[in-house]
Amino acid sequence: MSSTIWPVRALGTWQTVVRAAAIVVVAAVVIGGLTSPAQQYLPDAIRSLANAAGPWFVTVLAAVYAGRSRPIVAVVLGIAGFLLLNISYGVVSELRGFAYSAGPYNIWSILAFPVGVVAGLAASWLRSSRPMLVAMGAAAPAAVLLGEGMYGLTVNLATTGPVVWVLELVGGVALLVVFSLVSLRRVRPIALCVGLAVAGAVVLDTGLRLV
Repeated sequence: MSSTIWPVRALGTWQTVVRAAAIVVVAAVVIGGLTSPAQQYLPDAIRSLANAAGPWFVTVLAAVYAGRSRPIVAVVLGIAGFLLLNISYGVVSELRGFAYSAGPYNIWSILAFPVGVVAGLAASWLRSSRPMLVAMGAAAPAAVLLGEGMYGLTVNLATTGPVVWVLELVGGVALLVVFSLVSLRRVRPIALCVGLAVAGAVVLDTGLRLV
């Protein structure tokens, strides 16, 4: 009996796994596919939104969170979500006449694995009853938005304008405030959340400058 119960405890029932996977697939295919035309047709002030990593990260995290996945499934779906975002972007780009390879050597295909793990775990931790796990989960999207916002305002400002990067910074700060007031509400988890978000933002900003 224990061999039958363990997979259910670790992964959930097959119905919950299928439902969670369906949410991620639909979200990734739609957003990934829309990203290609958005790069051409969005107004100049917000066109950088279609070239930013933050929206893709938030999309995957939100989709995995909505599926209420167990941690193992959440990690797998996080990776799959980023791969599908990139593949659907590539397919639509090719259909529109723009060459794009989403193969295994594509940078976004490679990054899908480490970033997908982070997004999947963060989505799972946000549903935890343990404040410290919630704090770590909340720090992930805040770090991405803050880090990319800082990079955009200091490196890409001359060619892209400030709107998208300011929105990302505001979004990152807003996430920290909302989670601190609504979910965490104690000094230790709030300090952990803010500390990890700031540290993650600095690491991301530095990494983008080195690419």
